[in-house]
Amino acid sequence: MTIHIGRAGSKLGSFSEFEVRQGLASGRFFLTDLGWKEGMETWAPLSQFPELTPRPEPMPPLPDEPALPEAPLPPAEIGLPWDHRRDIGFLNGFLQTAYMVLLNPAEAFRRMLETGSLANPLLYNLIGGWFGAIVSGLYLVLTTRLQPAPGNLTGARALFYLTPALALRETKILIVVGPVLVTVSTLLTSIIAHLFLMLAGGANKSYQVTLRVFCFCYGSAQLLQALPVCGNLLAPTWFLVSCIIGLAAAHNTGTGRSVVAMLLFLAACFACCVGAVMLAVGTDMQSIGPLLKQ
Repeated sequence: MTIHIGRAGSKLGSFSEFEVRQGLASGRFFLTDLGWKEGMETWAPLSQFPELTPRPEPMPPLPDEPALPEAPLPPAEIGLPWDHRRDIGFLNGFLQTAYMVLLNPAEAFRRMLETGSLANPLLYNLIGGWFGAIVSGLYLVLTTRLQPAPGNLTGARALFYLTPALALRETKILIVVGPVLVTVSTLLTSIIAHLFLMLAGGANKSYQVTLRVFCFCYGSAQLLQALPVCGNLLAPTWFLVSCIIGLAAAHNTGTGRSVVAMLLFLAACFACCVGAVMLAVGTDMQSIGPLLKQ
């Protein structure tokens, strides 16, 4: 194929396609030079000749990218807000942790630190548990003051009747010994729950993980004691639910195994409470039996 080339009104000559390509590469010809070939109606710049414009080389196929490993959580998402209280504030860290544990326990215990000092979870448990104990005690004092006078009580009813003075005295004692009771009870109950979780085949991690779950669940659920009327019922119920979800998430086990463990835990607690009440009633009845016969 012959291409006629002209520039600035003068004809440069007729060249083959190969010669024109070489001329464009060497600078002899320019894409602004006019060209004509057989079949064209008018002259046109060489840039409009498809056979002369450089063709882009096809891109080589991209290699298969290896699967990226799961990105680790950024520092702000490692641990609960309570673990970052020095950065976000003490009260803010406590309330944010309680909100997360109560409303999204699966996410909370996915982020929970499983190792390290136990002072953090135990302190959280102490604050929330002590708060709940004080609030429930104050409600008890208020309730006993508002209840009508019972009249003369005899027998077992007299044993369980709580006067305002007795309720106030028990609340004062609870305020003083509350921190010890909250900490010791959490340690003991978490040991029992972990043993039942092992029995159910769901204890995939150490007891320390179970203790941390109990600390954050109890410290958070006890805040619900502040709710009037329903707080005494809602707090233990929410504690049970959050523990079931939290143990399953923290131990990477099935929810069913966690449910079985907590049901066994409840049964053991109920049996202990019944035994304690029967022992107390039996002791008191022996002491006041002679007085009742008079």
